[in-house]
Amino acid sequence: MDYTNFNVLDFISDENFQNWVIQPNENSNDFWSRWLKKNPEKSKIVNKARSVLLNIKFKEDFPEDEDVEFALQKLLVRIQTSNEADSTRRIYSFGNKLRKIAAIFIGLIIISASLFYYNWRFAKITQSTQYGEIKTIILPDSSKVILNGHSTITYLKHWFKHQAREVTLEGEGFFDVNHLNKNIDTILPNERFFVHGKDITIEVLGTAFDIRQRRGETEVVLQRGRIKLSVRDSSKTKIIMTAGEIFTYDPTAKKMIQAMTIPENYSAWKEKKLILNHPTLEQIANYLEDNYGKKIIIEDASLKERKIEGPILLNNLDDALFIISTVLNTNVQRKDSVILIGTRKTSE
Repeated sequence: MDYTNFNVLDFISDENFQNWVIQPNENSNDFWSRWLKKNPEKSKIVNKARSVLLNIKFKEDFPEDEDVEFALQKLLVRIQTSNEADSTRRIYSFGNKLRKIAAIFIGLIIISASLFYYNWRFAKITQSTQYGEIKTIILPDSSKVILNGHSTITYLKHWFKHQAREVTLEGEGFFDVNHLNKNIDTILPNERFFVHGKDITIEVLGTAFDIRQRRGETEVVLQRGRIKLSVRDSSKTKIIMTAGEIFTYDPTAKKMIQAMTIPENYSAWKEKKLILNHPTLEQIANYLEDNYGKKIIIEDASLKERKIEGPILLNNLDDALFIISTVLNTNVQRKDSVILIGTRKTSE
């Protein structure tokens, strides 16, 4: 069996895994020990599945001995055969089998109910956007997320009032989080909202912000409210951001930058506009690649540092390329999934 792609529920449902957890032996211990050494990244999932199985309580419901004896005596009185001893042994054997079957049946019901609850309780929803697509998502607490192109958000289907709210984001999204407590200085544990990215976790204290994860970097721009950042693989204490700030993190260089900015410019993509701060052609090309999935090659290296001032409309990729071609007076060609930005146009 290939277990490399198993999730928690897959392990719980696997007979070999169940036998190892509930009735381990030398062979099964040896197999799973060697498998976990080869697949250390799965140890967390395996331990979680083990914990679920070990915490399932099997209920054994046996009748009282007096009740069994009374029933047997009534049966023995009615039996009129010459071999009463053999008949009695059969009856006791049958009674033991019934009790074992009942215990197994109850155990199976409990396992099925536990698996059903686990599957329901931890069911996840994943929503994604295609290149060039923008999608609005309403979360279970009525918070709103707008996903930019080529992005994915994942969260639990069922949210409970006694637990913090959590989502995982890949790509870029604008969050408008619903307040559960208007006083952000007295937020209770169950009122918190977490956004987990690849390299950072954002604790939201009731706010609106944009988070972008592209080309190995993470960028957070706070429009209103306040958020708390914790950076993975960093000894730095948690970072508090206030409205109007931008935070950029490069995990490769371990570089963090926190500064003031115009937050509306970074969320203008919601209205299909590209507003960058004095962007170079190379920066614009990178942004278009990330959101439209086309490879853009700037053939003339001298054009890479050319800047375009003002907003660029992003109704579609063709419009953006037309603006680049017109403003910078360059040739733009399409070759399958590749876009070539060439030398300057020659005057006629």
